Amino acid sequence: MNDTQSIIVQLLRKHGSLTRDQIGQKLGLSAMGTSKPLLALSRSGLVTLGHKAQPGPGRPFQLVQLTEDGGYSLGLVVRPHDVQFALVNFQNKVIRFESVPFCFRSEQTDFSRLLQVARKMIKGLPRKALFTAGLSFSGQFEDETEHILVVNDFTSPGQAELFRRQLSDTVGVPITILHDIDAILIAERWCNPDLPPNPNVLMVGERLGVSVMMNGRLFTDKVPWPRWLGRVQVPDSTAKSPGFLPGALVNTASFDSWINDLLNVPPEARPSTPRDPLDVEKLYQLWEQKDPRVQKLVKRGARDLAYVIRNLCLVFPFERIVCHGWVPDVLEFILNEIRAAFIEAEKIHIHQDTSPSPIVSASILGSQGYATGTALGAIDRALEFKMAQRGRKYADLLLKKDELSV
Repeated sequence: MNDTQSIIVQLLRKHGSLTRDQIGQKLGLSAMGTSKPLLALSRSGLVTLGHKAQPGPGRPFQLVQLTEDGGYSLGLVVRPHDVQFALVNFQNKVIRFESVPFCFRSEQTDFSRLLQVARKMIKGLPRKALFTAGLSFSGQFEDETEHILVVNDFTSPGQAELFRRQLSDTVGVPITILHDIDAILIAERWCNPDLPPNPNVLMVGERLGVSVMMNGRLFTDKVPWPRWLGRVQVPDSTAKSPGFLPGALVNTASFDSWINDLLNVPPEARPSTPRDPLDVEKLYQLWEQKDPRVQKLVKRGARDLAYVIRNLCLVFPFERIVCHGWVPDVLEFILNEIRAAFIEAEKIHIHQDTSPSPIVSASILGSQGYATGTALGAIDRALEFKMAQRGRKYADLLLKKDELSV
């Protein structure tokens, strides 16, 4: 797939279907200029070229759509006690999903069980139909080189790199690295039919992992979002706005902080890795039993989170706030607190801000969003690389024209 074909595929992923004329307009090409790449995509089985009648006299439109079995991507997410797999197609649909109990927090390097599942996930696909694959986890890596720096659910970056290499050898394509919270937002972007093609979305996870999408593109600057999040002030107003948080949100609103408070763990002794699921399960059991201390912790954290998100949306034009994680009852409580904070803000700033409040919702795929978004994000990265090549070619061409004119 060349650069122009990659742009066409990405356009069809965004819009579902387009006419040949619409594709030509978006690419700045004539009808003849679009014929060659569309024909190549049709021959490779990636698109279908149909016809759609137009109102009135004239020839029907040629309608272009992605096929269901033209291309696939495999996504894996490593979590504390399991690895999830998702196979998606270019229409952004989940074809297969599987969760396998597995823990990397040991010195073992035998990944044969996971590699066997990966082979099973792609078994039966047409030859060369697996376009790309992705791996996501909690940690840090360099965006440009994808060099792994820190891992939370592996024993070391070296173990993560070893698994990545073996996975690539098994499935036969390079493995793209993504952050797990980014993967959830990517899944929301491609799988939520209510979102526009280029949305502005803020995603907040249960451990206050934060991912931002502006105009359909992930915001990947090095700003420490979880710490900065609690320090966003509202614009000046005549009435003092309630709920301004002077400290970092991470100390009040994540379930890790709730567990630490319950266990009386001092700040200097708090673990840097995610909590054991048994701790989390116990916390939620106490919530269901209406334990007063847990209820107080959760309500305070939900209120703090709601105020911070409200303040953020007075600064950034988010169209949707998506929360992921927690258990259903706690998640619904948090969503309601956020909605209430926006209603309160509308009353306070009624004469200053006429923009509508963003939609507040839970992620549509739940826990499956991690692996699904990883697979979809890998497609994005692969297509964007091709599209960048096209941009460089045109830039070089313009530069040569300028040199000749001089």
